[in-house]
Amino acid sequence: MNITLSQQAKPSADVLFQEVGGEAVLLNLASESYFGLDQVGTRIWVLLNEDARLQQVFDTMLDEFDVEPAQLEADLLALVAKLAEAGLLQVA
Repeated sequence: MNITLSQQAKPSADVLFQEVGGEAVLLNLASESYFGLDQVGTRIWVLLNEDARLQQVFDTMLDEFDVEPAQLEADLLALVAKLAEAGLLQVA
């Protein structure tokens, strides 16, 4: 799946989100599989729930974290692809 910042990624309706101590666990009710997110992944998930535009998530993360833009873009798109493959996000 070739995902770009011009796309949107919406959390799937059948995913439960539970944040614990800055990290999160996602449960896909359809497949009954769990997925853990670290602090940065949790922040990305929260931002996607507020605004599904990947460019907006990228811009916000760039403001909040001390990271090179190219590294952030690669990490963000890789996480979105992984979450989409697990059925946790719908990318359009």
